[in-house]
Amino acid sequence: MLAYVENLTKPLLKRAFDVRDGEFHRAILMQLYIFLIISTLMIVKASVNGLFLSKIGAEHLPEAFVLVAVFAAGFSIIYARFLSRVTLNRIIHRTLVSSIVILVVFGVLLHIGFLEGWILFLFYIWVAIFAVLATSQFWILANIIFNSREAKRLFGFIGSGAIAGGIFGGYLTSILAQAVTSENLLFLSAILLSFCIPIAKKLWKQNVQGIQSDFVQKKRLKGFGEHPFSLIRHSKHLTYLASIIGIGVIVAKLVDYQFSAIASAAISDPDELTAFFGFWFSNFNVLSLLIQLFLTRRVVGVFGVGSSLFFLPLGIMLGAFVVLFIPELWAAIFLKMSDGSLKQSINKASTELLALPIPSEIKNQTKSFIDVFIDCAATGVGGLILIFVVSGFDLSTRYISLIIMALLVVWGYFAFKVRKEYLRSFKLRIEQAKGDGPPKRIDLANESVIGGIANVLEHGSPKQILYMLRKVRELDDDRFFEVTRKLISHPQPEIRAEALQNLYFYKRHHLIEEAEKLVKDPNQQVKIAAFEYLIEHNPDKLVYFMNHYLHDPDYKVSGAALISLAGEIRDNPTLMELFSLASRLQEKIEKVPSIHDPIESEYTKLLILKVIGLADLADFYSFLEDAFTDNSNAVVKQAIISAGITLNPSFIPKLAVFLSKEGYLAPTRQALANFGAQILKNFGMMAEDPATPVELLRMVPSVVENLDSQQAVDFLFTLLDFDDQVVRLESLRSLNTLKKTFPHLKFRNREIINCILSEAKMYRNTISVLYAEMHLAASQSGGSLLNQEKPLKEARQSLIVLLEKRLDGYLERIFRLLGLKYPPDDMISIYNSIQSDNPDIRMNAVEFLDNILDSGLKKVLIPIVETALLDTISEVAIKNLHLKIQEELQCLGLLLEGKDFRVKLAVLHLISLQKDNKFIPLVEPLTRHRNPKLRSLAVSTLSMLQQNS
Repeated sequence: MLAYVENLTKPLLKRAFDVRDGEFHRAILMQLYIFLIISTLMIVKASVNGLFLSKIGAEHLPEAFVLVAVFAAGFSIIYARFLSRVTLNRIIHRTLVSSIVILVVFGVLLHIGFLEGWILFLFYIWVAIFAVLATSQFWILANIIFNSREAKRLFGFIGSGAIAGGIFGGYLTSILAQAVTSENLLFLSAILLSFCIPIAKKLWKQNVQGIQSDFVQKKRLKGFGEHPFSLIRHSKHLTYLASIIGIGVIVAKLVDYQFSAIASAAISDPDELTAFFGFWFSNFNVLSLLIQLFLTRRVVGVFGVGSSLFFLPLGIMLGAFVVLFIPELWAAIFLKMSDGSLKQSINKASTELLALPIPSEIKNQTKSFIDVFIDCAATGVGGLILIFVVSGFDLSTRYISLIIMALLVVWGYFAFKVRKEYLRSFKLRIEQAKGDGPPKRIDLANESVIGGIANVLEHGSPKQILYMLRKVRELDDDRFFEVTRKLISHPQPEIRAEALQNLYFYKRHHLIEEAEKLVKDPNQQVKIAAFEYLIEHNPDKLVYFMNHYLHDPDYKVSGAALISLAGEIRDNPTLMELFSLASRLQEKIEKVPSIHDPIESEYTKLLILKVIGLADLADFYSFLEDAFTDNSNAVVKQAIISAGITLNPSFIPKLAVFLSKEGYLAPTRQALANFGAQILKNFGMMAEDPATPVELLRMVPSVVENLDSQQAVDFLFTLLDFDDQVVRLESLRSLNTLKKTFPHLKFRNREIINCILSEAKMYRNTISVLYAEMHLAASQSGGSLLNQEKPLKEARQSLIVLLEKRLDGYLERIFRLLGLKYPPDDMISIYNSIQSDNPDIRMNAVEFLDNILDSGLKKVLIPIVETALLDTISEVAIKNLHLKIQEELQCLGLLLEGKDFRVKLAVLHLISLQKDNKFIPLVEPLTRHRNPKLRSLAVSTLSMLQQNS
């Protein structure tokens, strides 16, 4: 039966929704999963609203709003931490099982009338939490199961299951509520939800378990950004958008209160009230869908984004005005309909367009925060307004309309501000993207949003066009089709490729002939983009034309076809088998030794490596590993990049080796950074392993500085205690980069100050030792030296030279650390000015620093900076730093207490030449040092000192 249904529906889904072979089961099961979740939610929501209002009363809704906000926010924080420790499939299973149990328990308790008031309050709170939890888990699972290309094609089809569930659940409730009672509807909800358990298990087992590594899952999992509040606070654009959304939620809660209060006053029977809510919730979903399908694009196109943003507040304003003067049930329905139908259609489309200038990675990090925490906070504020204003002044329900109107005025203010910020952001980014050549000024102020984007695509510089194409790709809007179509004939190959990648997503438009011509384009990226377009837009002839091009006599054309195919069918075993991808790749590998043309040979190797990476073909990892030692630099670099694309953790140590190899740093950084923050565990193990070459560890910070993660900050701070001074300095430089690139990350002030004081102490100790060693060296320079004294003098002189160099390192590290507490650009500017030959510039830098620093740091650091300006270290400098002139034993002891590996080696060498047993207490602790080289030298030095004693 299942096979019959599949054969019947497959062709329809393929034509209508571009569901391909190998995707049918995943897509259908996910659609059914969200259908059941939303159906359950609609039944439960209508039931709890009807029961709560009938048995507790609308006057207690404000308290429920506040409790929902508190519990949902707290639960979300705990849940986010839980999600990072437990696998998603276990969390989903536990959530579904516990939800079914809760529904049954609530149903039983309500059915027997046990603690009805408290139970309803708890039930109301649980429904709100379940709504957030179940839907967020579904979309997290969807992001893991589908790669980005599949998601772009299929999420619309899968999401239609949510719309269908909303309509089905509401109408089913309206039909059954009076027949079976609201309490019994909870048992029906539990039955519907129970079907989700086997579906979720099957989806995980078939598409994730044993197929995707933890790195792949973490890469696709999109939860809360690490510091979304800071991201919002540092962006006016995001602040205004979050404000609009927050005010919208407050208004929605006030509207919901009016709708619920008027409905409960008009309908006293709880079952009849539940049916009423179910019926109208479904009607609102149907109306929203119709507006989305037939009106949204026309409204946004005619009125522009700025004006379209006012449709929702104006609709609510009209409804609130009607309720104010005619507080009847039909007026409340009209008010709720204005909010429910316009929010998810015209208003959502306008908001998405206005968010276009915000970088996509920042939007991803802040979306969950806004959806959950901003929503919770605004819900709480709405409840408090109702408690203190409405209940406090004993206002009737109709007068809430006045509060709604006042809030809508504030909403309008932020709507004007966000449009202004949109224009400013776009203008700034377009100006930044203008590149070389004559500037092209584009006036966005007098354009609609759509017109402004089209203007840039038509008349912008190449860099501006590329920037806008990448931004427009985030939208699904046919109005950009024609202007994008023209760009496939642009003289710049990068623009032709980017335009094709955008046209890929216009499902209603097909440019098969144009794409087939571009298959022969001289640029390889354009060829690949053309094949990707043909795979997407010509599915009926996919097998025919791909087989045709895969056997094309031009090896570059057949290679581009194979690369595009590999990218399209990753995670799809059915299509891999259909096109015999593994067999084709094996043929290419076997053919390599017989290719005599060096250009074709290298191209074929590059092709094979790209396909292995894009399709993640584990059976061919051995070829990829062999390519690490290829004679061609281009082949080695591609092998590095492809290993990073696979996200297979076994490649991490092999890739890390290339960090210290000349010429491979950039691709290795890219490959390792691709693993995300999870790679920090591997780096941590490398840092703790004494066998790890220090040259490799010196390059690790340059990878970590590209990770937008608090874990990256914490890891780099651990490297500040490393023995090698270069590792410490590179870690500080990377911390400064993180501070500038990701200002929302937290840098612990106390830890920074402790590090500054530690570096300052090392600077002072080094000055003291330098003075003593220079004094001893000067005393040895007079008269003739014995032969045995010459090595001692040379060792002392080498130590002096090394310490002088270390002083510069300590000073830079102090300023790098200051850059984590104060503006980093200011600190680096002061440091560079101190190095100047111009005495005025140096003194001005010291004066500037003196005005910036806190009083505590000023007392410690200003004398150090003033000492750094001196040409020589004198007794005056020692006194200025409040240092005591010490004996050599104490001086060398200070150096051995420090972190610098090379300084310790130099000190041990000096001690070994002096052969004085007074140094034994200094040397003995180093015989247990983690570094084998230092430990070995300490053991031999100690043995020699003990023999002399």
